[in-house]
Amino acid sequence: RLESSANVLKRFVESDIFDFVLTFAGVSTIDTIVVPALNRFIENVYVYDMEIWDAMEESFGEDRHALNQSPVFISFATIQSGPHGERKRTVDTRLLAYNNLKDGRPWGLDIYRCWNVQCQAPAYNMIFHAHGKQYYGRQWVETKVRYTCLQCRMTQKGIPCPSWVHAARSQNYGRVWYQWPLSVAQRREIGIIQ
Repeated sequence: RLESSANVLKRFVESDIFDFVLTFAGVSTIDTIVVPALNRFIENVYVYDMEIWDAMEESFGEDRHALNQSPVFISFATIQSGPHGERKRTVDTRLLAYNNLKDGRPWGLDIYRCWNVQCQAPAYNMIFHAHGKQYYGRQWVETKVRYTCLQCRMTQKGIPCPSWVHAARSQNYGRVWYQWPLSVAQRREIGIIQ
């Protein structure tokens, strides 16, 4: 979860030591819950020759229990061919997460903070609810959120999904992905000011 750790794992892929590095980014991980999705991911990559990100969305993106247990961090390389046959290796680093307002994870962001500068309460000390019109299907990320902080009692309404949070290509709504680690501006957008 630390920026320095994410950058070290990304360097393994950038240095061409590994094609991808996958790790669980939650506080704890229960193996009996995540292993079935992990097995499907490995099968999709090595048996069915799927692209790494597609395999991630197909395995973890379709397993609500695994993704609810822990967000999944992946740094992976893709090879693109240029117009003259040259090959370019690009490294991407993402976090796949599950939106769970009841557990304090709006848009999968369990690092969300109270916007009150004097408070800065973590997401587990906040109550989140959908606010206004609720969207379903592919537009579910357009649903706005309201929160009440349990520490300072501040309420914020009509909070839109950050533009850098993307709905995962999944049959089920609630799955999101975003680049990891977050930039300083992105962290400020979700209330982290330090």
